[in-house]
Amino acid sequence: MSTEIKSISHNRAGQCLHIETPLGIVNIRVGLSDRRGRRVDSIEVIASNGCGDPKVVRRGYANTRLVELKTVRS
Repeated sequence: MSTEIKSISHNRAGQCLHIETPLGIVNIRVGLSDRRGRRVDSIEVIASNGCGDPKVVRRGYANTRLVELKTVRS
């Protein structure tokens, strides 16, 4: 059973990191923004359940976002 990372790639702008593991895919996108103009980074986890692959279950959220909040006034 292989535990090595299958592949890693990123786009030319450096805003998306794509990682393929034996059990799934992890996509990390940086430099995004939401409707309010706040900076956002997104982490997406996709279980590999293709034809011939072993059954894989993702526990937790498929997409997690890191959102920069405005500073809080004292």
